[in-house]
Amino acid sequence: MTRFLWMSLGLVAFAGSAQADTSLDSEVEQYLAQNSGKWADPSTFRAYWKTGIKFESGDGNFKAAIGGRLMYDMDWRDSDDNLDPEIGENYTGFRRVRLAVSGTVYKNTVFKIQLDFAKGIVVLKDVFVGLKGVGGQTILFGHQKVPFGLNELTSSKYISFIERAASSVAFAPGRDNGIAWGGPWTESKRLWAKIGIFQATNDLGQASGQGGWGVAFRITGLAIENKDKEMILHLGFNFRWQNYASGEIRYRARPGTGFGPRAVNTDNLAASDDLRWGFELAFRMKSVHFQAEFFQATPSMDSGSDPTFSGWYVQVGWFITGEARKFQQNKNAAWGRTKPKANFWTGDGGKGGLELAVRYDNLDLTDAAVVGGEMTTFTVGFNWYWNPNARVMLDYTFMDLDKAPNGAGDGKLNIVSIRWQFDF
Repeated sequence: MTRFLWMSLGLVAFAGSAQADTSLDSEVEQYLAQNSGKWADPSTFRAYWKTGIKFESGDGNFKAAIGGRLMYDMDWRDSDDNLDPEIGENYTGFRRVRLAVSGTVYKNTVFKIQLDFAKGIVVLKDVFVGLKGVGGQTILFGHQKVPFGLNELTSSKYISFIERAASSVAFAPGRDNGIAWGGPWTESKRLWAKIGIFQATNDLGQASGQGGWGVAFRITGLAIENKDKEMILHLGFNFRWQNYASGEIRYRARPGTGFGPRAVNTDNLAASDDLRWGFELAFRMKSVHFQAEFFQATPSMDSGSDPTFSGWYVQVGWFITGEARKFQQNKNAAWGRTKPKANFWTGDGGKGGLELAVRYDNLDLTDAAVVGGEMTTFTVGFNWYWNPNARVMLDYTFMDLDKAPNGAGDGKLNIVSIRWQFDF
């Protein structure tokens, strides 16, 4: 009976997560620790809520989680007349609609299947199987994030702005099919490194033709970690070389939104391969956090001089309500989920978590004979965390476009964007 009551409590917490108190997670953890012996029967499964639906067998050999995210966006724009008219149009839509299941089987085999439905078709995101304990690390096979870039490896659930910096979007490769190995190193786990071999694929994880393979590598470390002061200093280096079976490559990005045309765009360049590298830095002290990245990419053109493109951004954020942004060193050496000190509207006067953030972003895709444009954006963001699983994001972005591609005019753009987000 006790077992049934606690399972029921977990389901009730899921149904009313928007009003769940943050103390529920700690209460469930305490109960499970105190009653672990009662679940020793391997055939017994327990279900509980911990910012998502979790399952675990009595002997700990099998674990699973059901997850998902919903991100609904609206934006309003005001642009100069000489800009591409489509850039100045207002947009609304679902940026992400995802469902996922993940877990561990027999303690050493991991898997994840994550699908996105926002484009009206099924798109593969993380779809892989892996083995733990290979040289002390985990090796993954399948469609997965390429180890490149702090902003890219921070989940869209946890970024401080509605969209990642344009410089990150243009140069970080996102997901491809491949084999990757690595994770946290050293006993203190302050060093993190991963290397992988990848093949460039489409959104369905498919590719054809000869070649198309490349290698990517990321190494990071916590130069400072002071838990008493809630302070970290994170430094990292990223490298990627990729061959393209199609013989074409392009770099492009939107101005701080997930909808509409790309303001900067090289179009398809006839190139056999490209080399990308970058540096990353992150700092946190209590409620203040900071991060910056620099990227550079050089494609090997079939004819003419090889251009060199670059981009960088800096951003700073402050939790007005005193939360400290979580950093997941043990997982992917990137930012994680923020839990408000007091959830909004739980009957105890809680206002949720309030965050203010500012970002400056520069992306230059014009060099040699390529005119892809140069875009500078300045963004002010305000985030309201209702609870660990839901938040509202409000961004104001100012864009200044120079050397516009395809003969389009240079000019300025103002965007006000809002997002309603729920994930578990």
